[in-house]
Amino acid sequence: MAKSKKREDIGVYFFEGYLEGGKTTYIQSLIDDPKLPEDLRILILQTEEGMEELTPPPGRAIFVEQLEGWEDVTLEHLAALEDKTDCNTIMVELNGMWQEVDFFQKMPENWYPFRKFVIADARSFVTYNNNMRALTADKLRESTVVVFNRADAKADRDALRKIVRAASRQVPIYFQSPGGKEEYDDTPIELPYDLSAPIVEIEDRDYAEWERDISEEPEKYDGKILRLRGFAVKSKDKRKGHFGFGRQVMTCCEADIAFLGFPAIASESNTPVPGSWVELTAQVSLGHTKQGEPLPCLMVVTCDKAEKPENTLATFY
Repeated sequence: MAKSKKREDIGVYFFEGYLEGGKTTYIQSLIDDPKLPEDLRILILQTEEGMEELTPPPGRAIFVEQLEGWEDVTLEHLAALEDKTDCNTIMVELNGMWQEVDFFQKMPENWYPFRKFVIADARSFVTYNNNMRALTADKLRESTVVVFNRADAKADRDALRKIVRAASRQVPIYFQSPGGKEEYDDTPIELPYDLSAPIVEIEDRDYAEWERDISEEPEKYDGKILRLRGFAVKSKDKRKGHFGFGRQVMTCCEADIAFLGFPAIASESNTPVPGSWVELTAQVSLGHTKQGEPLPCLMVVTCDKAEKPENTLATFY
């Protein structure tokens, strides 16, 4: 990809969501902010026609350009807009039905994704997620800020929070009232099981949440005794008693179903047959991968045959 003639290393801010979800209004609030640094020369690329129009404040170097369709999203056209405006910051209001990865592939090489805002209407986001879960997950993935606007007293904040946390445990969430007041969501992440119990019971419905939590914070599980249901698979480690244990997990849709689990070690007489459903009582022992990353291993105390659950998929919903 060719570099721009004038500048290098331009950070790109992405604003994603759905049509009439409030992206334009949010961008307007940013460029109207008197604290916006005066040395910014901002190119705003709009890729869909919404209900609102952006109005750059007078005296500011803010340029709004429309990209009518994918035919306008070319390396040559984007580089030409950069040269035309002599910008040092870029904001992209991304069409709600576009995939960001497709836009990335068209950007000049000196443009780099800097921050990704997901702006959504608190009143309709749950419905959008139910109907277009794959698209919602794409928007939430690797987001740096999530803002739910129009979050009045009727907004189901727990449901909204749960959808976001299925994609990211760390991303900041803000709820914005209809009047524009923004409130940071500092609700602690509560696990659906008691990690302080002598035996931590992981219900079928909580497997996906448990797998994500132990993968992200394995140290807090070291030495814990768990009881949970899953199925056994062959292990790459051919030593006696070694097998893999886990479940098929669906993060957002059928396209991303994957087996997620961990190595397990049992006595030879207690080793399950690959492909069988079992209920394990096991103690977590923390080892490490070849790359030095923490890797939980399940040291089996008991292994009993289990009925195949009615819903074999573990999900976050």
